[in-house]
Amino acid sequence: MQNLEKKKIEAIETEVERLNQSSREQLKEMYEILEYLRTTNRFKENKAYKKSSFWTYLQDRFAIREGTFRENSRAFLKHPQESVEYGVGLVAKVQRVCKPEKIKPVFEQIKTEQSKRKTPLNRQRIEEIIQSNAKKSEKIQKTITDWQAMYNAEMIAHEQTRENLRDAMDTITMLKKQIERLKSALLEEVE
Repeated sequence: MQNLEKKKIEAIETEVERLNQSSREQLKEMYEILEYLRTTNRFKENKAYKKSSFWTYLQDRFAIREGTFRENSRAFLKHPQESVEYGVGLVAKVQRVCKPEKIKPVFEQIKTEQSKRKTPLNRQRIEEIIQSNAKKSEKIQKTITDWQAMYNAEMIAHEQTRENLRDAMDTITMLKKQIERLKSALLEEVE
């Protein structure tokens, strides 16, 4: 490790930015290679994974989960320049939050905003840009429910149903008695 005590903060930050950029470029290359292994099934040439899925191979060998791989791979393959410049996480978030046709304009807007400033664009402003271009989903409007009125209406309907049931039971009892009288009258006539 270098002796950082004697360096100015600007030199240290420049070195970190250089390393970060290099790291993103290498990460992009790694995902391109992994995508190649996935699409060609060449990972099965490794005898330990001959009968395994790519996701098992990816998790075991490189500790990358399927969802993470898909999201990062999509970001690096569809938007390589932005992924290297802004980071795969930001690109993946824009892909999740915005419609596909809005992704390029979002990054153009971020670039335009950045060019107007001397200092780096803060995350809060980037988040505002993303949210202003977010997918607009129709949210279900919750109406206020008057539970007391619903309960009272249900109680009235329930009482009416009970009354109808009582009437139906009385009618059934009366009809059963009538059937018994008719049976006995018929049996007397037959004898």
